[in-house]
Amino acid sequence: MRSNTFSALVAAVAMVPSVFAHYNFESLIVNGQETEAYQYVRQTTNANSPITDVTSNDIICNAGGLDATIMAKTETYTVAAGDEVGFKINSNLGHPGPLAVYMSKASGTAQEYKGDGDWFKVYELTYSALAADGIQWASFVNGGISNFTFTLPTDLPAGEYLMRGEHIGLHGAGDFGGAQFYIGCAQLKVTGSGSGSPSPTVKFPGAYDGNEPGIKIGIYWPVPTSYTAPGPVTWPNSCEDHTANYVGQTSDGDCTGGESSGGGDSSASSAPVSTPTSTVASQPAVTSIASTTPVASVTTTPVASADATSSAAAVVTLSTSTSAAKPTSTASPCLKRRKARRSLKHF
Repeated sequence: MRSNTFSALVAAVAMVPSVFAHYNFESLIVNGQETEAYQYVRQTTNANSPITDVTSNDIICNAGGLDATIMAKTETYTVAAGDEVGFKINSNLGHPGPLAVYMSKASGTAQEYKGDGDWFKVYELTYSALAADGIQWASFVNGGISNFTFTLPTDLPAGEYLMRGEHIGLHGAGDFGGAQFYIGCAQLKVTGSGSGSPSPTVKFPGAYDGNEPGIKIGIYWPVPTSYTAPGPVTWPNSCEDHTANYVGQTSDGDCTGGESSGGGDSSASSAPVSTPTSTVASQPAVTSIASTTPVASVTTTPVASADATSSAAAVVTLSTSTSAAKPTSTASPCLKRRKARRSLKHF
């Protein structure tokens, strides 16, 4: 039987990285090009600290994301449905946990939109493996990825949108309110002839109550045997990705249903760079990013939690008021076929 002193010590050690590992979604990526920090992403006012109250309006676009001054100075980037888009992190995603991207169509301009409409999920990246010694998170290899991209749905209707990146740090999530939400909202104008009807949709706040098994979970002990991310399934294909795609790589189309992404290859994107538009001022040229190589697989060491009794060994299926339950994820056979792709280190 572990003593209270030992359990407290282990929990304290597990939490040490949280002091140094905070981060922000600072730059928009479009077709292999990175824009300036906070040029098209609304700047936060809380430095790099997370949001922990899922009922707060800060859960929409982070602290400061609905500030009139910040909204007015943030520019809007014109993209086409089917473009490869993503975010660059100011450092890296330095905590274990799932990554997601939501979008919400503005009734007017993205610059004036406060995100109080309907949101739908277009991307989800969870684990790379469910191992006996712990979950291996696809966004947390080599200390955390520093950027990611995905393909906008080709059937996405034209209009102006907020694109909301969300990474949930689960290192202290065994207790209610312990999950850390890192959020950033980019402003997009989507062109094309897409006629899809994005669904299911949720509201922020309202999408989470903080008790979801994908949010309130002890990830160290007992070791989870499955994981289901919170929120709705992705539109249009209920896709859950297990390998990140990086800037400078040609997208492999991400994934379909339960299939994992192969992470793309190392060649630069051949898609044309979209033309950004702004109602604020002329914008500087975007900076090209060099190609990168696939990420190596990392094995984690299980750490006992001070609140081991509060976490179930397996995460159960979730449901929301706006959608059917998401199937609990299990390790995909595709992961075994893609181990070779994660044999090189990515920064």
